[in-house]
Amino acid sequence: MDSKQDANKVHFANLSPPESPMIESAVNNFSEHIDGEMLRIKPQFTITFAKSGSDLVGTVEITNVDSKAVSYKIKTTAPEKFRVRPSTGVLPPSASVTINVVLQQGQQINTINREKFLVMCIGVANDISSNPQELAELWKTISAKSGSVEQHRLKCALPVNFDESGMDSVFGSSGGNITSGTDHYGSVPSYGGGGMTPMGGDKQMAHLQQTIAHLNDTTHRLEAQVKRNHKLQWITCILFVLLSVAIVYILKVEIKSNASQYCSTIEGHH
Repeated sequence: MDSKQDANKVHFANLSPPESPMIESAVNNFSEHIDGEMLRIKPQFTITFAKSGSDLVGTVEITNVDSKAVSYKIKTTAPEKFRVRPSTGVLPPSASVTINVVLQQGQQINTINREKFLVMCIGVANDISSNPQELAELWKTISAKSGSVEQHRLKCALPVNFDESGMDSVFGSSGGNITSGTDHYGSVPSYGGGGMTPMGGDKQMAHLQQTIAHLNDTTHRLEAQVKRNHKLQWITCILFVLLSVAIVYILKVEIKSNASQYCSTIEGHH
């Protein structure tokens, strides 16, 4: 066995047997998005779910923009609701991967916008193993609050004009009797039993929240554009001042030179 395999064996020898969870439950309050330099996330702020056959699927593309390999891990506030593949992995420099997030059958569609995802990453050695079990063990030893862990938070949303027709037989409807329910953020209303007639107020609220999410994304992009424009304005002003100083200096030199020549000519005539 070569030295690389031996190193991997030593690294994981004292760790407990892997459980290989597809998704781990995240802490209730995700950290705000950090503009790090290891991963580029697309979309940057909101996962929008869409119909794909009989499934509701969202996708996230992550790209390693660092000069070294990066290990990533996906967490969610509702691991029982979603299937995430791949939830962990290793990306060499400049490599990309598309993460598929699928709503599990039997879950309620109209509660998607309550959930969040957290993309974490950390720099690793280029020769690290990409074995899922070994990566699961590696992430068990890493704290999400560690300063070396980069975090990107994503919200969930449906398209503004999402059509739920044909999905009731697979996913829970927003209709029915209200019963008490609890998620990671405390007590919230859930819906069970009864008929399948949608509740208009809930749909309007979901559409409003989705619209707000899209507006937030647009606002973030505009803020980034304004910052870039401010930088360009400052650079332009500095260049203009430097150019003005150079022109004034050249003019002074020319005037001084012409004056010297004029004086020399007059003295020659005398």
